[in-house]
Amino acid sequence: MNIEEYGALWEHITIRLLDIRIMTVNISEDPNTWTLPSNAFLLITNGKGKIWLGQAMHQIKGTYILHASKGTRLNCLAKNPMEIHVLSYSSAGPERANTESSLTNTGSDSLQVSFGFEPMYPLPLIEIMQFIYRQWIELQSAGRIQTKALFYQWLAEMLKQMQEQRKNRTKLDRVDQAVLYLKRHYAEPLKMEQVADILECSPRYLNQLFQLQLNTSPSRVLSQIRMEQAMKLLVSTKGTLQEIAERVGYENGYTLSRYFKKHYGVSPGFYRKRRESSSSIPDIAPKTCQPHSLLESHYPGWSERTVPIIEADRTRPAQENTDLRGIQVRKSSTPTVPRARTRVFASSMGEIMIPNKPSRVVVDWNLGEVLALGVTPLGAPHSLIESNQMLEPYICDQVQDIGNHNFISLEKVLELEPDLIITWNPAAYASYARIAPTVVYGGNGDTSVAEGIREMGRILNRHTEAETWIKEYGRRVHTLQQTITSKVSSEKTFTLIDPNWGEHITLVGDTGTRGGKAAYGLLNLKAAGKVRQELLEPGLESLDIARSAVGGYLEDYLLVLDNGPRHGSDDPSSVKPWQKSIETEHCRIINLDWNRYFLSDPLSAVLQAEEMAERIMAR
Repeated sequence: MNIEEYGALWEHITIRLLDIRIMTVNISEDPNTWTLPSNAFLLITNGKGKIWLGQAMHQIKGTYILHASKGTRLNCLAKNPMEIHVLSYSSAGPERANTESSLTNTGSDSLQVSFGFEPMYPLPLIEIMQFIYRQWIELQSAGRIQTKALFYQWLAEMLKQMQEQRKNRTKLDRVDQAVLYLKRHYAEPLKMEQVADILECSPRYLNQLFQLQLNTSPSRVLSQIRMEQAMKLLVSTKGTLQEIAERVGYENGYTLSRYFKKHYGVSPGFYRKRRESSSSIPDIAPKTCQPHSLLESHYPGWSERTVPIIEADRTRPAQENTDLRGIQVRKSSTPTVPRARTRVFASSMGEIMIPNKPSRVVVDWNLGEVLALGVTPLGAPHSLIESNQMLEPYICDQVQDIGNHNFISLEKVLELEPDLIITWNPAAYASYARIAPTVVYGGNGDTSVAEGIREMGRILNRHTEAETWIKEYGRRVHTLQQTITSKVSSEKTFTLIDPNWGEHITLVGDTGTRGGKAAYGLLNLKAAGKVRQELLEPGLESLDIARSAVGGYLEDYLLVLDNGPRHGSDDPSSVKPWQKSIETEHCRIINLDWNRYFLSDPLSAVLQAEEMAERIMAR
């Protein structure tokens, strides 16, 4: 990257600061992962570990600066707790792919570049960033102007230090040959020992060469090549997941499905379905995994694949109907809604002015509570919708995507022009409040279902709908419990597991997501002895155990959150990989679709409980 050219670009581009926050990443065995919804600078002020931007790995040993472009997938593995200042911004003009070679262009698209370095003089950078953060959270107009001026001061200091520390990169012929070999032989069951042998070096030395030149490993490059080819085949062919898996080098469709969802954030089936139903969608680079900039600059044409932007049709007229909640929902037939009269609302952040009847609502987490009261949000995170397909009948295509629930795209929220934003996160309040009136919703934790729904009714000014829904909720839960009791002995025990993420098995408790509230709460199913002792009684949300130890937690029924290609199948011949390592003959297995059990709000939970009860009684 030419530092002089990069610095000169900032003289001619108008930016808007979107968000400034401080994040703490704690020590964990597995990386914390999120996708950046906007361009962002990250200032790590202390900590130790590794951060991957896409496939580029950065070793963190104290103060470190990163810049990542919109859509970059960020993985953080902390050996010591990391404190990270995240400054998000948008720039005027079109945005293009993340590539260092784009710096020869002019315009805001040239800012779409990822890089990182360890500053030699961190103190001034830390002091200015801390001052920027204090100005940001004050929400004063004068402070906003000063915040932007301070950002440019911080940027100038960063560029000055980068110029002093820039080192030349050396290209290595073996890496070029290895990448070419991987692109030609990705469909084969490759091992890195085989590739290293062809290049007449050891696997360890080959990995060191990749880290030196590309800041990544040969295995990660191979994985990205396979994912890109799988995505092309999903669009251009009618092949099954098994057929596509074999064509891109995977043993079976289950493995492909798991890696595809981890890589792009959606399942292959969901991607193909939305692509087929939206043939006119424009193409962009993937939001969840941008190609590493060094791969792009060293190997032109590396990233030739595209992914459609999946958006709802805002011009489609809405309908008035009575849905499964028994509540009549009236939706506007035009995309614009006149500004409603306002009212004073006493919130946890103080008194604020909000619309008397909000009609353009954006939520970043509490999707079910809003839908329960007959309000279809204007915007919500795609990750919530895709991971809880129970709510699809209530959403249709009217809810606009605002990013991942862990990292909301403030640019998208701004474009939607909401009249009310509902968030779970007090730390995001200052950034949201610059866009629209914002309420921090507290209907979680120890709050009862009735209290939480009434609080949402107060926010949306739908008190009558709230009381109606609470009564209907109580009736449905009572009916479910009576039905289960009449069909299943109260002495029968249940274990709920999620076997999809790694070598361990996750036991699901009754306090968090993934169907635990529906099973142990609403249906009042009796937990297996060890599950009750080690998980429910201590109040844990989940517990990871070795696959070989699962048998000790099973008794009568095993409820499995299945994220494989055969969702919800009870066919005993469809043996899943996790089943090969544990003994399950002495209990009944009931598979449940993982993508319908992620959320635990009252609406999702009662729908999950009804489906669970139906599946249990069918056995």
